[in-house]
Amino acid sequence: MTNDTAAKHVIAYYWDAFDPVVLLYNSQNNSIDKLGLTQINFSASENKICTGKMEDDEYIPCPQQVKLTKNATCMKCSSPAIPVLECVFEPRCEGERCGSPLFCTRPHVVYLALYSNLIKVGMTSEKRFKERITEQGADAAAEIFVCRNRLEARTLEKEISARFKIPQEIKPGALMKQWVTAPSMPQMQNVYSTYLQKISTWKKPLNKDLDAFDKYPITTRPKSPPKIVHSKGKHTGSVMGIKGRFLVYSTPKGARALDLSDLVGRTIFINADDDSR
Repeated sequence: MTNDTAAKHVIAYYWDAFDPVVLLYNSQNNSIDKLGLTQINFSASENKICTGKMEDDEYIPCPQQVKLTKNATCMKCSSPAIPVLECVFEPRCEGERCGSPLFCTRPHVVYLALYSNLIKVGMTSEKRFKERITEQGADAAAEIFVCRNRLEARTLEKEISARFKIPQEIKPGALMKQWVTAPSMPQMQNVYSTYLQKISTWKKPLNKDLDAFDKYPITTRPKSPPKIVHSKGKHTGSVMGIKGRFLVYSTPKGARALDLSDLVGRTIFINADDDSR
């Protein structure tokens, strides 16, 4: 437990299987800690600073302390595995236009993901499928196509979305409504089967079983949809659950939802009764 107010830089948020991890860098003693995620009491800054990089298993803060608004890292600190950051979302080629094509040329999958009875289509690298579904907080998912590379997968994802009116993302407000009750696997299976049948009339899918993703750390479900709060400012309360990028915590005025991915790059000031370690 932290015994005094401490300023720490949020340098990463990720899932280790079904365990969420928020990494904090303490510039005072050059140490890396984890943010405790059962009871929170901290304030977050408005500005975001580049999160630096890992080099030979050693964390190196951004030398320029570059202020950012969009990406988590500046160009100098970004991973060489992703030579063009914009290609994460909209690949421009099949890997022939840059000197580090592995990110785009490895096999990718197109998948359907369920959030209770809501469905979306997405794509990711084949080896990151389960990790990506957990990052997005889906309740169930299945791969429906394997593609040669990222561009092919992105193109197919957009075509499926347009042809069958399947969204490529679920709006945060709709996601909050799914927190109130536990998802029904039979209901999700029915939605999945319906759309898979539609897609099969156009292109033969993999016909994989729908896998449940039901090990998220949710201890208490709110009585009404949590209110999404801005990352900047003070956050105090008992954590009710974490799913995808959202942490839901209780307050005297009701449940609140904090986007943990948006904390990355910010400085947080941890108070004495926070359980961070």
